[in-house]
Amino acid sequence: MRLSCLSLLCIALATPLAGQSAGSYRVIDLGSLKGGSSSANAINLAGQVVGNSGITHGTETFAFLWSQAGGMKKLGTLPGGEHSRAMNLNAAGDVVGVSNTATSAHAFLWRSITGMKDLGTLPGDNGSSAFAINSSGDVAGYSSGRHGMHAVVWIAGTPHSLGSLAGGRSSQAYSINDSGMVAGVSSSSSGEHAFLWTRSSGMIDLGLLPGDSSSRATHVTQSGQVVGSSRNGANARAFLWTRSGGMQNLGTLPTGKFAEAHDMNNLGLIVGSSDTLLGWRAFIWTSADGIQDLNKLIPTSSDLVLTAAQSINDRGQIIAIGVPKHDQTRDRMVDMDDENHAGPSHVYLLYK
Repeated sequence: MRLSCLSLLCIALATPLAGQSAGSYRVIDLGSLKGGSSSANAINLAGQVVGNSGITHGTETFAFLWSQAGGMKKLGTLPGGEHSRAMNLNAAGDVVGVSNTATSAHAFLWRSITGMKDLGTLPGDNGSSAFAINSSGDVAGYSSGRHGMHAVVWIAGTPHSLGSLAGGRSSQAYSINDSGMVAGVSSSSSGEHAFLWTRSSGMIDLGLLPGDSSSRATHVTQSGQVVGSSRNGANARAFLWTRSGGMQNLGTLPTGKFAEAHDMNNLGLIVGSSDTLLGWRAFIWTSADGIQDLNKLIPTSSDLVLTAAQSINDRGQIIAIGVPKHDQTRDRMVDMDDENHAGPSHVYLLYK
């Protein structure tokens, strides 16, 4: 990365954003590890970013932690592993994700002092994955085995099952806030539903948008607001759930039939991805402007297509995945990633 870009980024990271307008963004490519491809999942308040990078459709794909000072740092794998994926981080820079081992895939916790630690599984299970971590170091994810998949929270390194909704047998936890509220998806007697779990109430069914058959929650804010998607077959709409208003339809981008909200900051800004006639596009939603294509809010000279907005911090800085416009994939759906391999994408930091 050029020094001029780092200088601009330093100013951006040091200056909180005022207000809640989407506005126009500057863009920086965060680069990649060996192989030239990268995908990201989260950004914290300090502007640190986590994801995975490596050889497109290869096995040498590794979790990374990016910072302004150090650039992209490879976090390695658990013993016996050949690929890993970083899913989230907290304000302290502690990172969680999943790595394969010699026999299966396990959730990990990485800290700068101790390196990568295997979080293990529920008793009797053989696989696990971690998706979120709060400021206390509590980790949310799932544990899996011959009896299925169950949402768990690791507290002080020990996994605790959150159970499932009534009539359900499987669940996954995708987000945890500093109060210990957990959001995710669970099977139920009427299909897969988004849930919010609290210590006092247990697992709460967040329901569906009218006419839909399934839903899942991807993030819970510090105040307990939840975002995700509500689905009916091949169609889906992004939603915002609040205790007072229930599930609010955020819709899709124009011409779109499928959208999902990936993240929401504590100022009420929501980011995600939506399909369009030209393929997947990153979006931002605000209460003032509704859902907007982020590609229309970056300089035309950027020469790229943003296909998904993965995370937004309380400074309004956004992590998005995209491809250069000269790439032949610009006018079709881009393979964003799978559990093992990075897709043909770059990670971009959007800031004002």
